[in-house]
Amino acid sequence: MATIKNLIFDLGNVLYDIDFVKMYNAFDALGIPNFGNHFTLNKSDQIFFDLEKGLITEDQFCEGFNKLYSLNLTKDQIIGAWNSLLVGYRKESIEWVKANNGRYATFLYSNTNQIHYDHFIPQFAQEIGGNFENLFKTPYYSHKMGQRKPDPASFQFILDKEGLLAEETLFIDDNEPNVIAAASIGLQVLYLQAGMRVENDLIIVG
Repeated sequence: MATIKNLIFDLGNVLYDIDFVKMYNAFDALGIPNFGNHFTLNKSDQIFFDLEKGLITEDQFCEGFNKLYSLNLTKDQIIGAWNSLLVGYRKESIEWVKANNGRYATFLYSNTNQIHYDHFIPQFAQEIGGNFENLFKTPYYSHKMGQRKPDPASFQFILDKEGLLAEETLFIDDNEPNVIAAASIGLQVLYLQAGMRVENDLIIVG
């Protein structure tokens, strides 16, 4: 096994806690019961994939959301419920990244969207201090790339753009399909399952 020189971190439930139940409850309160039928980690209505790929704007998302679910919610109501799954940063995991930044070239690759981005970026300054994106050589976001996990081509895009060798690069994610896709193009992988933490379970030999 090749020596690890590069790390690519997922964000949600790796460096940052998210809670789908909180979001489901918030949308239920707005008149959309069983929202899990419309949005999950791996299966969603098309409007959410379009948002995560940056194909639609925030306003288009809110307009399309009301049309799709036959509602007349305000933009603030939709965004408030949509952002309710965003809990906060894992401080100990962030500290691990900071402490090891000199050992590895460190990157981020997150399936996210402009609405969530506008929430969690300033949240870092409030909770941790400093600039979140400075933790990484390059942060990659699906809505800015126009690509999303688990498409293997999206991982290859990052490797090619950064000049990284797959076998020297470790990808850390909490979603098994993403891990499988990364491994399919030769990346080393860590499937960070429930209860696992970067600071406890990311053990690199060599």
